[in-house]
Amino acid sequence: MPQLSIDKYKDMKVINKKFLSQKEGAELYSMGIETFRTLANEANAVYKIGKKVLINAEVFEEYLESFRVWR
Repeated sequence: MPQLSIDKYKDMKVINKKFLSQKEGAELYSMGIETFRTLANEANAVYKIGKKVLINAEVFEEYLESFRVWR
């Protein structure tokens, strides 16, 4: 039975989260933090609790799908 590396496990843990930090989201979607932050704001997926900023991954992904190029 193949074992998961620590990095793979961490990646899976982030993918299954409903809310992501800006850093987690930027890493997950392979983009810079500023680009991720801008898109998250446009998607209305940003939640601010005190000083903590969280992004709703489901809302963000739905918005991201609007940029899909069909061939």
